[in-house]
Amino acid sequence: MFSKKSDITFIGAGKIAYSLCPALIKAGYNVSAVVSKKKSSADNFAKKFKIPLSSNSLKSLTGENRIFFLTVPDSEIKKTETALSKLKMDFKNSIFIHVSGALDINELGSLKKNNAHIASFHIMQTFPSKEVVEIKNCQAAIEAEEKIVKDFLNKLAFDLKLKPFYLKSDKKIYYHLAGVFGSNFLAGNLFATEKLFKMTESGKKNFFSVYQATINSTLNNIRKSGAAKSLSGPVERGDYETIKRHLKALKKKDKMIYMSYVVQSLFLMNVSEEKNGKLNEGQKRIRKILLKEHNQLKKL
Repeated sequence: MFSKKSDITFIGAGKIAYSLCPALIKAGYNVSAVVSKKKSSADNFAKKFKIPLSSNSLKSLTGENRIFFLTVPDSEIKKTETALSKLKMDFKNSIFIHVSGALDINELGSLKKNNAHIASFHIMQTFPSKEVVEIKNCQAAIEAEEKIVKDFLNKLAFDLKLKPFYLKSDKKIYYHLAGVFGSNFLAGNLFATEKLFKMTESGKKNFFSVYQATINSTLNNIRKSGAAKSLSGPVERGDYETIKRHLKALKKKDKMIYMSYVVQSLFLMNVSEEKNGKLNEGQKRIRKILLKEHNQLKKL
């Protein structure tokens, strides 16, 4: 029922659409229309990727055997699917696919009641702007109930040279949280790294050039041995004197980074215990120090 020849419509012309659309076209899929709230956004998107039809109205959608990618913000998915479900369309030969990492397919419940096929297709990659991001070799999480939909999305993933796997709806939020910790929080931690390095007053030296080797080494170690076994530093060593100096310095300079340091260091106690099987005396002392600081944070 669904194939490369099926008409594909993008609903939403945002960041991910700018990377997914050219990948589909390159793989031989038939992207035939784009709908966006702003007519100019739809027109610009259509012009860039040579798409025949563009519109700012969902009412412009017609036809059967159509594949719809909902590439709108998460907060707009429910509103969009509600509006779509009210259209006078035959949904039985259509599939609606949202690309959210956090929301499951239940967001498309009204469309399902109208006999549409529904699914979620999330690419584990960052899309910070409308610049085209290479998605080849990325992981793709597929969430669907029907075999026909799973089979189509699995083939689509392979055509896009992605690495597909299946997710259960009630477990999806943990998948997205893992991405937040692995990407967004990483960016936040590196922002803190940059901010702290500026305090050294080392002139125009770029912070990343200084820490790049240790960042890459950590990632390589994690790839090879896993996260817990790759832990190093004062918490893992049980170096409580260094921890105390860190806390004292951060209290004076940056309260937000100080708070983050306390919480993250407490979590590293669990990581260290996972790595070594137990905590040494120095680590136990660190935990007491950190718990005391954490109790003070609760009072802020």
